[in-house]
Amino acid sequence: MEPSEGNAWFYIRDHQQHGPVGIFELKKMFEQGILTAESFIWTKELEGWQTMKSLNLFPDSNLVSPVNLAGNWEEIKKETYPQGRPIVRYLARFFDLSLFSLFLITFVSVFSPRFILESSGITIFILSLVLYVLVEASILSIFGNTLGKTILNARLRMVNGERIDFVTAFKRSIFVTAAGMGFGVPLINFICFYFSYFDLKKNGRSTWDHQIGTVVLYGKVSFARILFVSLFPFSLLVAGLII
Repeated sequence: MEPSEGNAWFYIRDHQQHGPVGIFELKKMFEQGILTAESFIWTKELEGWQTMKSLNLFPDSNLVSPVNLAGNWEEIKKETYPQGRPIVRYLARFFDLSLFSLFLITFVSVFSPRFILESSGITIFILSLVLYVLVEASILSIFGNTLGKTILNARLRMVNGERIDFVTAFKRSIFVTAAGMGFGVPLINFICFYFSYFDLKKNGRSTWDHQIGTVVLYGKVSFARILFVSLFPFSLLVAGLII
């Protein structure tokens, strides 16, 4: 593969997905031994993560990987997930949605408590889902990430490495809500979950990220954080049933 000067590259090191860097920085890290011939890298022109050795990016270099990481790749993969981390992404999104729903219900309850009392849980969920499209786009364009993704050590970027802008974030949020969640409609949303899950596991990137030109990077995340993000929506659901 001929390296492109304008491409943004992402790489895996110490069980974390890093980037973006240019081809110059990538070569320097390789020459300094920070990355090896067995290190996994990715750019928008690649279908999935590949080793530097397999791409033969720097054929003039005589450097040899000091450690053969290929034999440990299955262990590395467990913590870096180059094929995607659908569970982490779903948990982050449901956490963000639950947090937004809590604020929405609180806000509407002040001005129209009757609406909350007379509306079903599904109605409130779908309403939150639709309104969150605009809210999420605003959060991503301003802060660069949502709270749920930040807690679970996941980052959303453009494939060129830049922070996502409002228009792109808005398109992505609509795509995720429609194709990934079926607008919250019962049964349809489970079908969407099913296909998006296996699409992400197979290709490493979701259909909407591929179409829109975004990439989600993952890092190590503790069990305590996963437990917290998982229990938060469940706690709100239980509290709603009790009330």
